[in-house]
Amino acid sequence: MSLWRQLSYGLRGLLQRRKRQQDLADEVAQFYEDAEADLRERGLTPEEARRTVRRNTGDMAAARDHASEYGWENWIKILSDDLRFAARQLARHPVFTATAVLTLALGIGANTAIFTVVERVLLAPLPYNNAERLAFLKTYRSQIGRAIPRMTGPDVVDVREQMKSLEAVSLYHGGNMGVQLANHAAYTTVTMADANFARVFSLRPVAGRLYNDADAGHAALVSERFARDNFGTAQAAIGQVMGVEGDPAEIVGVLPAGFDYPNGAQVWLAAPLMPQSKSRTSFNYKAVALVRKGTSLAEAQSELDTLTARLQTAYPKDNHGKALKIVSLKESLTGESRSTLMLLWAAAGLILLIACVNVMHLELVRAIERQRELAIRRALGSSRWRVMQPVFLESILVALIGGTAGILLAFPLVRVLVAMAPKELPRASEIHLNPWVLGFAFALSVATAVISAILPAMKAAKVDPAEALKSDSSRGITRRNTGFMRDVLVIAEIAATFVLAIGAGLLLRTMMTLQTNDMGYQTRQMLVVDADAPATREIYAIDSSHVVGLFNQLFVNLRRLPGVEHVAGVMGLPTGNYGSNGYYDVQGGLPVDPEHPAWSNFTVASPGYFATIGIPLKRGRDFSSEDTHESAMVAIISESLARQSFGDSDPIGKQIRCGLDSDKWMTVVGVVGDIRQESPAEKPGPALYMPMTQHPFYANQIHIVLRTAVKPLSLMSAVEEQIVRTNPLIARRYTTLDALLDKSLAVERFRAALIASFAGIGLLLAMLGVYGTVAYSVAQRRFEFGVRMAFGAKREAIMQSVLGHAVRMASIGIVVGVVLSAALARLVESMLVGVRPTDPINLIVVAVLILITALGAALAPGWSATRVSPMVALRAE
Repeated sequence: MSLWRQLSYGLRGLLQRRKRQQDLADEVAQFYEDAEADLRERGLTPEEARRTVRRNTGDMAAARDHASEYGWENWIKILSDDLRFAARQLARHPVFTATAVLTLALGIGANTAIFTVVERVLLAPLPYNNAERLAFLKTYRSQIGRAIPRMTGPDVVDVREQMKSLEAVSLYHGGNMGVQLANHAAYTTVTMADANFARVFSLRPVAGRLYNDADAGHAALVSERFARDNFGTAQAAIGQVMGVEGDPAEIVGVLPAGFDYPNGAQVWLAAPLMPQSKSRTSFNYKAVALVRKGTSLAEAQSELDTLTARLQTAYPKDNHGKALKIVSLKESLTGESRSTLMLLWAAAGLILLIACVNVMHLELVRAIERQRELAIRRALGSSRWRVMQPVFLESILVALIGGTAGILLAFPLVRVLVAMAPKELPRASEIHLNPWVLGFAFALSVATAVISAILPAMKAAKVDPAEALKSDSSRGITRRNTGFMRDVLVIAEIAATFVLAIGAGLLLRTMMTLQTNDMGYQTRQMLVVDADAPATREIYAIDSSHVVGLFNQLFVNLRRLPGVEHVAGVMGLPTGNYGSNGYYDVQGGLPVDPEHPAWSNFTVASPGYFATIGIPLKRGRDFSSEDTHESAMVAIISESLARQSFGDSDPIGKQIRCGLDSDKWMTVVGVVGDIRQESPAEKPGPALYMPMTQHPFYANQIHIVLRTAVKPLSLMSAVEEQIVRTNPLIARRYTTLDALLDKSLAVERFRAALIASFAGIGLLLAMLGVYGTVAYSVAQRRFEFGVRMAFGAKREAIMQSVLGHAVRMASIGIVVGVVLSAALARLVESMLVGVRPTDPINLIVVAVLILITALGAALAPGWSATRVSPMVALRAE
């Protein structure tokens, strides 16, 4: 029969099922009649002919059933019948169905939500033109043993002029700062980039034009969103003048709303192609490049290695130990997030594994309960596949329903993840469920169905009718290996849960360590104002010293406010947005290792800063009003810097200089305590403090810190009024030092919270697994318990027997979990602070928690076992 005839014949059979069944019955009946007629013609009586045909070909009904199995349409009918049967079975066992569906929903929902983040952050291409050709340049420094995401200006120029594999190279720098407009000021992300920036990203403005090198210093591009928020429309923004860093800039073009590189930038100021910094030791810039078509990153890196060698030869002092590196822009954006996201995905995978094992265990119990039904099917001649099919389809239905519930659960979970995620998480605004993620969830549901169904279906296929029919669950008589497999599955659950709990314990202890680390300064009762100096047409020409005077008068006014105890200004506030660092030289200090020159954080502060923030003055004096731009240059150093450069000698009166904004020597006039500059995770390091009046160039963009006797944010209105009186065009933003410290721990908190949540889910699922196994075992052994109690066994012995079963499973699971967690310790080692991956306290606490969980899950079944009435159990016999 041709394929077309098979299809048409099968479709008619599906659409006209009753007629097809009647035709099939007629054909079978006609076959039997013809066979009997043939035998009668050979001399047999009608009764003998009927018996002979039945003996040779079987019962007519069986023959009809056998004939109905041929053809694809009959296979579909059988499948649909088995699906309906499986659905009815699930409806008849609502507790089993709800437990299995909810278990899978948790596993699939968590995995779908995490994969949504992973897909968008790590896997999806960047939303830029020629995204696969975009690259980022870094500098590897042997002195510190790692690469830094910055370059020096001269190095970038050499790369741009000598690299043939790069089509365009652009350098940029910037960050959050104030922008002064005609009648108000705004805080936003501003990037200073040269004219090649637009070439690298193949930008096309939605209004106006792109700037060129001739526009450097007085032209700007803004985003479409910035234009709408501040000028109404993109076209209305063209020709408007704004002030940034005290300089006017005319808006010449508006970029599409979807472009916000780097770091959510909204304003791009035209910078010259030739960088202002000529130093080969000042890493002031970041650089992006467009790789030529047909050139790989490996080829570009090979050319860059050759250039690195030439630069080291040409500049042996400045470029010693320096190597230039190129990576994809995508890797540069997501590199720091990769380890966290992969850890979370692995944890979600463990949750799914635990869920699969739990559902497999439930399905296995269901298959054991259906032994008699399956045995009867086998005894009546059903093939192994026909016995397996209902069990397999039941698992498929459970997994598909659980997968659907998991996808629905993923929608709110994704929103929660995005809300919890640290602001540093790249591409967070792009995270949403999409067809790729939904396809992943569907594939995950199918894979889960197959995995959870394989073992129960195989057990069903191996049912021996004679043995199964002899089994009597009411008396506790079952096959020996049925309990063993359930115990193995529960042990696997406990081991996976142990690994999750170990990871959660390590990350939570890290968080506790970080939150209790001494920062070296005080954070409570501290109001912080991000302040950018005003820049209107009337004061563009005013020098930086006037800005310092402006802020000094503001500090005096703020100190008079009720509830304010101390006020100061600083560029380089710990955990703040602004800061600087670099190398420094000293006179009269310890010898300097050329391979590891002295390095320090740089901070510019006003008098009273140390008293305001609570950094103790160990020796010497604080800055004063007498430290002016005309007086001798002074500096204050931290204890770490004093030890690093002066050893045990007194640093007061010694000379020090740095490349912040001047090469003049400064006299050390004081020593203060060490602080943790970036976050509680880093060690206290060397710091160099300079007075704001002597470094006015860094005084226009500062943090104003106020120590208060009341709740800090309650003073916002009063502080705002004083700033407006001083100059309404000071761009400002309010926060607290506690909030900045919390922000610095956002990544660690995100990891710890999610892993702890996954561990909690794992414990819940493991508890369900232990409960199900023990409860089923108790139900199977009711007759045994009744006999034992009839012969005098005490209830305590029965309870001990049940709880001992749970403890044995938990103990084996813990041992397996210890081995697995030791093997996987390296995954989290780099994320830990103050705790080792194999910390014995953490292992003991988690082991005890698992044992308590197992005992808690076994208490109810154990109590039920002690309440078995011997008479009732024996009467059931």
